[in-house]
Amino acid sequence: MLYLITFLLLVIWMVALVSKKRLTWHALVLSYCIAVFCADMLEVTFNLLLQFYKFPTHLTKNPIYENELGIIFSDTLILPAAFIIFVYYARKGRPWTMTLLFASLFTILEWIYLKFEYLRYIHWSLAYSAAFYVAGFRVGASLAPRIASYDPPMAYRIRLLCFSHTVIMWFGALFSLPLLKLFRFRPGVFQDIMADCRFTDLLSGDLLALICVLVIPRTPDRMKLLTVTAIACIGFSFSLYAYYSGWLIYSRWNHFLMAMRYFAPLYMILLYDRWERSYGGQNIRKGPFPKT
Repeated sequence: MLYLITFLLLVIWMVALVSKKRLTWHALVLSYCIAVFCADMLEVTFNLLLQFYKFPTHLTKNPIYENELGIIFSDTLILPAAFIIFVYYARKGRPWTMTLLFASLFTILEWIYLKFEYLRYIHWSLAYSAAFYVAGFRVGASLAPRIASYDPPMAYRIRLLCFSHTVIMWFGALFSLPLLKLFRFRPGVFQDIMADCRFTDLLSGDLLALICVLVIPRTPDRMKLLTVTAIACIGFSFSLYAYYSGWLIYSRWNHFLMAMRYFAPLYMILLYDRWERSYGGQNIRKGPFPKT
């Protein structure tokens, strides 16, 4: 319940700020994707792989699913909403003031989560979290003016990488464990079934995202649809290999739906590429966009 309350409060705050129309949709999408990408990289390392801490969300009786639900709430809802709010304020300057203010707020919030047993430390401490909050928000403060104004924009490959990771990750997290549970990877690399599934799905998805970053910006427009289709086929081919090797398990799922799991996000990446390229009426490779 505490996760839901935190998310709803942040959404109300975020909507109130967004309604003032100081941030474009490009800035909102970029803020969200940067937050998801950075949070996922840290969470997979410290939570799933090293198991330094866990999220008992009290939303299900299965502790493995509970922790992953906590990751979803934290990495894809709470922290991205907070980062959008942070960008709104930090775009005006005062980087250290905004950094210390938001880092203090989230350190206190994490302490509350600990006290009410919605967060459990194993090999972690509040001081480590506070240090990461300060470092993360300080980097975010240096990027906030560029995220908000696109003057100059962040490097296009960084934007494309963050969006590609986010959209590919969401399709995997939604249909796999712990949400709809329609399929799961079980290569046996980790004893924890959730770590085994999510790490495999994220790693394979990020390899596709990296291919997108390397290939799409260099591809002529007339060839991009074919290129993106080929990248989606690589992802689907991996799933077929995993299935017939015995470490991809379907439950109310089939090959056609698995193909859509890869083709849908890849075509969304193609639309994102066109959307970003059209912003400002010029090709992103020819220079920064004008002020918004």
